[in-house]
Amino acid sequence: MPLIRLVYASQFASPFNEQDAQDIIEVSMRNNRKHDITGVLCYSNYYYLQCLEGGRDEVNHLYQKIAMDKRHVRPVILMYQDILYRQFDDWYMGHIPAMNISGGMVLKYSRERQFNPYSMTPQSAYEFLVELSRVNAVLE
Repeated sequence: MPLIRLVYASQFASPFNEQDAQDIIEVSMRNNRKHDITGVLCYSNYYYLQCLEGGRDEVNHLYQKIAMDKRHVRPVILMYQDILYRQFDDWYMGHIPAMNISGGMVLKYSRERQFNPYSMTPQSAYEFLVELSRVNAVLE
């Protein structure tokens, strides 16, 4: 079974705090480890941007669950592709808190300083996550 990468954006359905994020991350890490899914979640300015990597069936099943989750609205797949290797192989579910997202970094990949993944191209959204994960790894 080939490896795939799925990058999606969505909006918060209701206010979201750091404890909500920790709860999502903990459950995701346990479940993703069972299904060999890796990836990263970024959230800020009432938006989520997430990359999932793994087997096609496993990632598709997980995305279907995410799309039905009441904490999200307007889920949109930005990128879906076969891959040769995982970019986020060390993270069953890494996450980038809003405080680690600078306006300058957003502007590098978007037409505006405010984080809005819907205004990014599929490739720029993915590259944004890659750069954020590198910066976040240095900060940890």
